Amino acid sequence: MTTENRDRRLPAVQALRGIAASLVVFHHFARLLQDGGRNPSWINASGLGNLGMCGVDIFFVISGFIMVYTTRGKAGADDAKIFITRRFLRIYPLYWVWTSLLLVLWVVGFAQQRFHYSALYLVKSYLLIPSFNGLNFQPLMRQGWTLSFEMLFYLIFSLGILLKLRSRKLLFLVLAFSTLALLGRLFAPDGGARHLLTDPIVMEFLYGVLAAEILMRLPAIGNSRLARSLPIVLMSLGAIALLSTVKVHDADSMRFAFYGVPAFCIVFGGAMWGSAYAPSLLIYLGDCSYSIYLVHFFFSLAYASTLKHIPSLNRLPSDAVIVLAGTITIAVSSLTYFLVELPLTKALAPRGAKKIVAPAPAKPNSPMESLGTIPVVMNRPEYRQ
Repeated sequence: MTTENRDRRLPAVQALRGIAASLVVFHHFARLLQDGGRNPSWINASGLGNLGMCGVDIFFVISGFIMVYTTRGKAGADDAKIFITRRFLRIYPLYWVWTSLLLVLWVVGFAQQRFHYSALYLVKSYLLIPSFNGLNFQPLMRQGWTLSFEMLFYLIFSLGILLKLRSRKLLFLVLAFSTLALLGRLFAPDGGARHLLTDPIVMEFLYGVLAAEILMRLPAIGNSRLARSLPIVLMSLGAIALLSTVKVHDADSMRFAFYGVPAFCIVFGGAMWGSAYAPSLLIYLGDCSYSIYLVHFFFSLAYASTLKHIPSLNRLPSDAVIVLAGTITIAVSSLTYFLVELPLTKALAPRGAKKIVAPAPAKPNSPMESLGTIPVVMNRPEYRQ
């Protein structure tokens, strides 16, 4: 990617993707050592291991933000069709690839041997339709539960585009999700539909929509000290708020508040950061974040199996294992972005597809200019509607 194009992106937001994916990886290894390890872990005892789940909440807020930001000016049936088609191609094919690999490992007895899945459950897993598996509503590839909420959000969002709600998307989405939550109460308590429609975690997508709507309407604040410090203040406050949740008992039960609101501050601050510098390593991990999110599951499965067959590994310091195994997993999983995700994306891209260009801001003094020119050209898969 050229320097010119990179400068037109949202480096901080892309970096936040990398951070979010890494947090999820470390969280899963922390849980693995907490459940199966024998040595004490400061990471788990301090609550930091459990805090890693907030990576999902950051992802959801970013998703809501990017959907609004990249669809400014989009309205009507054609744009709605293009939007949902691109989101379908973005989410499902890569998910199907890794789900199929996991299915093969299950069939031959190498993974999740204690589970017995019905054909209907497997079909629903491929379609990202929540179905109770005896323990929870996770699909065959467990982290796919978040993608079910992503697809629900995309479907409702595409309806907003279809209805040509250019400036009233947030109000429409609030009403739509509120209506769905009420309707969801009509379904069976143990049904997937009720689980999907009534979970308040969908509010985090709305936080992202709100962040985008506010950002695009902010008056110009120039290149003042406030303009330079406000993004840092917002991200710092969000990070401090997240860290404070380690003292909150069962923060997961109200994660839309305890994790979602701080995630809103972090993502909003990252968006206000504009095209200013962000660490290239984190941007790289952001580019690879979807692959990391899907593929790291195989590494946690492998380590769990290894613990059973090589008990001596339990003698290793748990914290060192979490950090080392998580780091290696992130590094190796990121390589599948180039080996699998990029080739797949190129193969599925429509012939003659052009770069996605978001409309220029309506006001010449908008925050997109005053805060370092927030990018208007987004040609990475992560930013495609």
